[in-house]
Amino acid sequence: MAPDDLYLIQMAVTGDFKVGRSNNVKRRIRELQTGCPHPLRILLVAKGLGHQERMVHRELRTYRCRVMKGEWFREEGMGYIPVHIWNLVPMEILEDPDWWKRPRRG
Repeated sequence: MAPDDLYLIQMAVTGDFKVGRSNNVKRRIRELQTGCPHPLRILLVAKGLGHQERMVHRELRTYRCRVMKGEWFREEGMGYIPVHIWNLVPMEILEDPDWWKRPRRG
C-alpha cells in the first residue's frame, strides 16, 4: 500500500482549513465537498507526508474550529502551519491568499 499524502484544503467564505491524510486525495476532497456548504480549494498535496498529520494538528490545536468538528481549523491558524510544510505550498496559491474572501458568482 502506498504511503498517505498530506493535504491542506481551505473553504471559501469562512477561510477555515483542514489538514488531513489520504491515499486518494481527489476522492477525499469530493467526499468533503459533498457535506460542505461552501467551495473547497486544495492548497497542498504533499506526497508521502501523511505521517506528519498528527504533528501538524498538535501545532494548530489552539485554532481548532468549534463549528466544524474534527480536523478543521480557523483561518487565523494558517500562519502556524509548520514552515517545512508551508514551504511546499505552490507559489500560485501563495499569490492569492485571500481568494476565499471574494464573493462567488453564480
